[in-house]
Parts: sequence; structure tokens; C-alpha cells
Amino acid sequence: MGASDALVRDGENASQTILINAAFLQEIKDSNPNLWHAASELRAMCECDEWDAETTTRDHIKQFVRALGELRDLISLQFGLEESYGYLQASGPPPQLAPLQPDFADVQKQLRQALEQHCRLYLDLCDLVEQSEELQYRGCERSALLTFAEQVAQFSREMTRHERLEAELIEREL
Repeated sequence: MGASDALVRDGENASQTILINAAFLQEIKDSNPNLWHAASELRAMCECDEWDAETTTRDHIKQFVRALGELRDLISLQFGLEESYGYLQASGPPPQLAPLQPDFADVQKQLRQALEQHCRLYLDLCDLVEQSEELQYRGCERSALLTFAEQVAQFSREMTRHERLEAELIEREL
């Protein structure tokens, strides 16, 4: 992703402090309704009981390919903006106010976790895009489609947990 990936993966760089620009991070989230719409559409696609029996498995896979590709592009942009403007890295010792905050270490752990999730979620989504494209070209039976839909639903749940974590971090700072 960005510079924060190096920060998160660099275990020797323990003197790095991550700060959050909560207002800007919230503004970034609020200014991307296309992402939230695409995520919602994908969640709806995974609800198998709403699938039209007349629609073929091939048509469902084509819908997944389109929706997952769109979501991948939107998440790439979103995470890039968040990492560039919503999270700030400070070198050296923690800010002077840090020792006064009893939960400073816990918050740092949560901030690192949120940044690590960006990378993992993006890579998981790229894998799902590749799987959907493979299913599209190779073909599959309805049972394979249902299994794939559950994998996509699991990704959606992980994304929701990530957004909750960031919402908690934003709320804490505002």
C-alpha cells in the first residue's frame, strides 16, 4: 500500500508512533459513497435466498466479477487516501501527552492493527477477484457458486469489523 506498510512491518522501528487525524479520516470515509454502495451491493449478492432461480450460475459469476473488480478499485483508492492523510507517523519518542494517556499502548496497537488490516483486506479481495474470474472462464456448478458466495460474505464481514475498528478510533479522538 504505502509508507505505513513499511512502518507496520518494520519491527525494528519501535520508536515510530502512529497518530490519527480523526476528522480527516472521517471526511475521507464520508466522501466515498461509491465504496459503501459497492460493498452493500456485494453483500446483497451473497444472500443466496434472494437469487432468482431463472438466472444462471454463469450470470451470477459475471455479476461477482464486475462487483468485486469495482470494489477492489474503490478500496485501493480508499485505503491509499486513509494511509496518506488519515494516519500520521511520528518518529522518535511518543508525543508528550502520550504518558498521560493510560491506554496509549492499546491505542497504538489498534492503530497498527487497522493499518495491517488494510493490506490483508486488499490482498484477500484481489484473491477473490482472481477466483471469480477463474470461475467465470472455467465454469462451475451452483454448489461451487454457493461456496464462493460464502467466501465473499466472509470477506464482507472482515471489512465490516475493520470499519468498526476505525470508527471506534475516530470516535475516541473526536
